[in-house]
Amino acid sequence: MGKTTILEAIRFVKAMTAARTQNETTQVMNSLGISSPGIPNRVFADAITGNPNVPVHVRCVYQLSKHEMETLKTPAAVAEIAVQIMLSNIGRQFANPAELIGLLSTPQAQQNQNNFSGMIRATIADLESGKKECVLDVTVDPLTGQIRSGDPLSGTLIAYLDKRLPPYKALFSYFPADRAIPAQDPQVQIGINDASIQLESYNSQPQQKFSRLKNTIFSSVIAGRASEQAVQFEAIFSRILRGKTLKGVGINAHGALKISIEDIETKKEFSIDAMSSGEKGLILTFLLIAQSLETGGIVLLDEPELHLNPAVCRDVLTFLVEEYAIPNDLQLIICSHSPEILSVAFERDDCSLFHLISGDLLTPVRRQDFEEVEGALRRLGAPASESLLYKGTVFVEGDHDSDVLEEGFRELFQRYKLRDLGGRTNVEKEIEHLQDKERSVDVMSKTFFILDYDDKATHLKSTKSVKVLQWKRRCLENYLIDINSLTDLVKNDQYASDPITNVAAVQQALKRLAFEQIPEMAARQIYAESNFTNTSLTNREMMGKNFSEFADLIYGKIERVREQFGLFEEAAWKSKFIKACEEREAELRERWEASWETECDGKKLVRDFHSLVKIRESMVKFKIRVINTMATNSSENWLAMKSLLADLMLGGA
Repeated sequence: MGKTTILEAIRFVKAMTAARTQNETTQVMNSLGISSPGIPNRVFADAITGNPNVPVHVRCVYQLSKHEMETLKTPAAVAEIAVQIMLSNIGRQFANPAELIGLLSTPQAQQNQNNFSGMIRATIADLESGKKECVLDVTVDPLTGQIRSGDPLSGTLIAYLDKRLPPYKALFSYFPADRAIPAQDPQVQIGINDASIQLESYNSQPQQKFSRLKNTIFSSVIAGRASEQAVQFEAIFSRILRGKTLKGVGINAHGALKISIEDIETKKEFSIDAMSSGEKGLILTFLLIAQSLETGGIVLLDEPELHLNPAVCRDVLTFLVEEYAIPNDLQLIICSHSPEILSVAFERDDCSLFHLISGDLLTPVRRQDFEEVEGALRRLGAPASESLLYKGTVFVEGDHDSDVLEEGFRELFQRYKLRDLGGRTNVEKEIEHLQDKERSVDVMSKTFFILDYDDKATHLKSTKSVKVLQWKRRCLENYLIDINSLTDLVKNDQYASDPITNVAAVQQALKRLAFEQIPEMAARQIYAESNFTNTSLTNREMMGKNFSEFADLIYGKIERVREQFGLFEEAAWKSKFIKACEEREAELRERWEASWETECDGKKLVRDFHSLVKIRESMVKFKIRVINTMATNSSENWLAMKSLLADLMLGGA
């Protein structure tokens, strides 16, 4: 379930209970896959849930304005709504006037109309007093195929408010993400021939909006709203698509309709067709909202950032709110993957931000919650908005780890953002900070950390929202020491300049390179165990100190180093150090006979092997090729990685 599903659910329940056109219900059901033109009487509920055994229930609560209440209370409105209820009861929601004469002329029909009129007035009074909510709800039973509503009268009220408007106005309009504007001039129809298409473009066939750019513009000119439209263009070009102006509307030398735009700086004139698809889509969206949405209307807008430069995205939400929503009392329900739009929504008091965490959990993002985790994520190199755009963020240590994991385990990391940490310095502190904040935040997106082992087991444990995995080997590259997969790659002289053609030779070469690391590793370990004082300063030590305090701090560290070395006699210390290194080297050599693939520095080994056989592509591409070969072979190393990653990701999903 994605963000667009929420918009489709709102659109679906409106079409089922408050259809404006005769075909709206059928067209929406067909477009969602709930029904099929070839099998009109069958309902496919699993098109929504993905599970044919799960019932579908959609419920939307609407709040009617004072003006809408007054409209509904008029005698004409009550009478018309009563007739509509009667028609609905016999399955004739869109009867023509001639049919109504026969249907409403009997005494029984007139009595029914009076009864329904009384029920309508009572319902409106309850809505006005707050005793009742205006609810559009639909339940689809997958076993029987029945579709029912718990409050059909609310749908009839909203349908009346929508139907009373002229064709060029609507209370409800859906703007899908698929904004494919035709490259060629479509046939432009104006007037009565265009009315039905215009009505269907609001909800039942919303994709038609984007073939109607010139219809929209020319209809306004013919209807005498050219000056109003020019003001709308000016607002768009002054605040969003800056540096342009509407030059004119007319017919070009070839007889085609022409809308001319001028670049203010260069004075160059060009057709609106020459603008980018993102710009044309934005112009059309804004013009339709300005020209077609009735005061108090609802706009469903999917991915307004589509095909737009991020610099433009920063202004889109502010423009929508200030230019259309506030002046016309519109409610905008927007689904977006744009960090720029999310950040603006978070900052504005007149916007509410929601995070779709899973198929059954949509939670409001509170400012205090967002700020609690933003600092830690920012220090780790990730904008906090990422946690809203993806199912979660996965932090990895190595330079190429994110590339390798994304390629090797695509199914696990779909809809997750992988980011490189570039080392473990201070990372464990940030993990602890996030886990501490988790206790005070209502709902927090999943954050995953995959750490190298590096001879040091982490003390961190996974919590509900902050998951930690530490590799069982020294680092990720140790799993890439997959002898069979490497042999498959490096035996090909088109891939390796110095190929190695058999498994035994590859294993021997890798083991030799690994054992060459032992002297350096032994020396590093012995030195680390000496516990010599480090003279470098940490950020925490430096914080808030003046020069004099810095001098005292540095001198104190130097003095401790001098005291440590003052106890040493050079020759004796060197002899002792060399002997300890030789003993550690012998110890490592003996142990590595069975464990070198796990304990060696995998990053260095893969790098040295890459140089040894003279691989003809970059290091990152080489690693990706290795993991893909391992996946194809379902090698033991790949399966071991998959098991660890599945426990991490699926256990935290």
